[in-house]
Amino acid sequence: MKDKLKKVKEILEKSIDDSTKKDIYLGQALGMIDALIMDSDKTETSKLPIPNVVQKHISSRDQVMMDAVNRHKEVHKELSKDSITQKNTQFEKLI
Repeated sequence: MKDKLKKVKEILEKSIDDSTKKDIYLGQALGMIDALIMDSDKTETSKLPIPNVVQKHISSRDQVMMDAVNRHKEVHKELSKDSITQKNTQFEKLI
């Protein structure tokens, strides 16, 4: 488990260093933390003590994912407004 937590720390440090891939690194770190929590739930003998502050953020992870999906859709919608297919690209016939 310590190795996995060290990996999460490394990924979070990468997100600080490379702001262009920040969302990707944060998503990877959240996925690893989520996997650790799911694994701990499966084994009753080795429950992880999860602080209330962390638990509050974990319980809203579905909402966080939906917010990310909605942001992606909005960006896609804005980009498609500017696309060539949305603009009138027909040539007028020269007479």
